[in-house]
Amino acid sequence: MTLLVGRRVLLVEDESLVAMLAEDMLLDLGCEVTVAMRLDKALGLVRSESFDIAVLDVNLGDARSYPVADLLHEGGTPFLFATGYGQKGLEGSYRNVPVLLKPYQADPLEHLLVRLLTGGMPLREGGRDLPPPCRCQDTQAGGFRAD
Repeated sequence: MTLLVGRRVLLVEDESLVAMLAEDMLLDLGCEVTVAMRLDKALGLVRSESFDIAVLDVNLGDARSYPVADLLHEGGTPFLFATGYGQKGLEGSYRNVPVLLKPYQADPLEHLLVRLLTGGMPLREGGRDLPPPCRCQDTQAGGFRAD
């Protein structure tokens, strides 16, 4: 049994096939998943419901998920960003937030979610209590590696 079983996860992803794939991965990990495909829906969910953790696609069509990240941060909910651009795809103040490289893969997803739940909340630049850097995100090392 894993630490993720029964955890409420907010998945913010605007591409329906990608969202279904990521949702299936999270369900396989034992998570309870709520999917939001638009910024306004994600913001409403964060304001009205409680989540243990969140996975945020950075680019949501014409919008970015940063307002959702800000609300999660204010509420103390750990989150990560999902993007094909890595850390370079994030605005400066979010560069310390963990990134799951797209396309979604089950092992890195599980690893980062467990790490967030056990290692502290990601904070924006200038924050404290950041978890130590995760070598699994080192793209120079040839992809995913569990530390």
